[in-house]
Amino acid sequence: MNNTYQFSNKSTWSVLYTKSRAEKKVAKKLKDLGITAYCPTLTKVSNWSDRKKTIQKPALPSMILVKDTSYKDEQIFSLNSVVGFMSQKGKRAKVYQKEVDLLASFLDGKYTVKKSSIEIGDLIEVPVLKKDGRVLKINGTSCWVQLVNIGLSVSFSLG
Repeated sequence: MNNTYQFSNKSTWSVLYTKSRAEKKVAKKLKDLGITAYCPTLTKVSNWSDRKKTIQKPALPSMILVKDTSYKDEQIFSLNSVVGFMSQKGKRAKVYQKEVDLLASFLDGKYTVKKSSIEIGDLIEVPVLKKDGRVLKINGTSCWVQLVNIGLSVSFSLG
């Protein structure tokens, strides 16, 4: 799936929970219904005993983003693998377009960081996402960081 999305900056998105491992299927079904859905993915190489395969893995497990103006609740809940919407303080949680664009840019690899004195265990601000994370691993020009509040691990290039 392509992670590049460009919409109006005034748009808002809702986070939709799905059943485990159903993210990409739900996003495709929603798009077939004419609903704007975004399932951010990471490219991973899986190793089996007899081969290697490149797969697209959801970056947000059991979650997809749905553009608020593109749906009616009945359409979304007609799908079996939909669990519900993420809420915050009793209201449907909103994600702004700027945040979706930042996530898409980060997942597309449009970022680098100057290598300085970053060491394993350091708490740093992850580029593009502007979120704090703890450095897990540094290998050559790649740095792996676990985001503090989310628990998601991301990697980026060191310049």
